[in-house]
Amino acid sequence: MPKLKALVNKLQQDYPEIIFKESDTFTFCPPKTILFNPDSDEKLLLLHELGHFLDHDQDYSSDIALLRIEANAWERAKKLCEQYSVKWDEDFAQAKLDSYRDWLHQASLCKICKINGYQDKTGNYHCPLCGQKWHRQEIPEY
Repeated sequence: MPKLKALVNKLQQDYPEIIFKESDTFTFCPPKTILFNPDSDEKLLLLHELGHFLDHDQDYSSDIALLRIEANAWERAKKLCEQYSVKWDEDFAQAKLDSYRDWLHQASLCKICKINGYQDKTGNYHCPLCGQKWHRQEIPEY
């Protein structure tokens, strides 16, 4: 049995309320489904998605709040590593967070002035220099 499947089985025992479904990606689908790639051995990604479930914080009103949610899920995964005897890899987690940081930087960059704008409550960005207005880009996937 692949190592990831053994961890999935243990998590199913510990969290019977969660539905674990095989997929091509690792994703938390609120309120209680975690998609995982059975061909992968990325235990950290699985624990990260469990971190999303345990944090119960999936609503965000800004892109920076999404980055906070992602960081919180990685912090939760770090704690779960001890519980499930999984080796923590800080570089791996930071590389995944970097994909969100890079995305946020690009999403907030004014196409005219090349400076970072600010996001309003509707999700639109505004350039403080030239007044340009734009909407965010697609959110990255792992």
